[in-house]
Amino acid sequence: MNKVELELDQALELFSAASIGKLINGLVHNLNGPLHTLGMEMDVLSFLFSKNPDLEPDFASNFSTRLKRMEEEFEKLNRLIRQTADRAELFSSPPPAFINLNHLLQEELEFLSANLYFKHRVQVSLDLDEKAKTVKPRTSYLSPALRWFLQGLVEDIERNQIQALHIMTRGEPNQLLACFTTREHSLSSDILELMTSEGKPEQGFMELGGKCSVEMLVAVSTIRSSGVSLSHDSSTDHSEIHLGFPYE
Repeated sequence: MNKVELELDQALELFSAASIGKLINGLVHNLNGPLHTLGMEMDVLSFLFSKNPDLEPDFASNFSTRLKRMEEEFEKLNRLIRQTADRAELFSSPPPAFINLNHLLQEELEFLSANLYFKHRVQVSLDLDEKAKTVKPRTSYLSPALRWFLQGLVEDIERNQIQALHIMTRGEPNQLLACFTTREHSLSSDILELMTSEGKPEQGFMELGGKCSVEMLVAVSTIRSSGVSLSHDSSTDHSEIHLGFPYE
């Protein structure tokens, strides 16, 4: 039986995160109506503006510039709302029969651009094997666990002011290998210790402690319980985490 031991504070952290998630899901749903109305009103303003060629030139120029800026910001907000709604649907949908790891990584990195430090300060480079096979998950929560893992990784990257992340996937004879490499600085020791945590990988059991978030601890335990091997090769100036996904 899979199990993870939680202290009371950690359980409260987990339930608090779940409550916030439910609140945001409701907020996203209720924002759709006002956003739709706002979009239509901007379309009306744009139409009326185009039908008034006799407006004073400076006013027309300033109005046009501001309207364009409003439309750009509206599209950004709309895109964020759609991404959040898609995420909510993703976590409530039945688990996929197979996981395209390259697609999952690219999709999650796009979502994580909402983290301003990660978006503006971290140079991300990808080297993804286009011929890599899909992975059949042994547990139904492997896909969300991988997303939680990436979120935890990004949080630790920001915490340690890391500015470079390289992600590589390679198809090997018996497994799909994924590597996450930071340069110039290492990830936190608590994160790295999780990669080599002793215990019973097939059961996904792990005693929780240290400074890791509950999200990261549960993610690693779930990933390990799906038969994925975890290891790392790190020093003071870099970290390299390896995840090995068996094909069968």
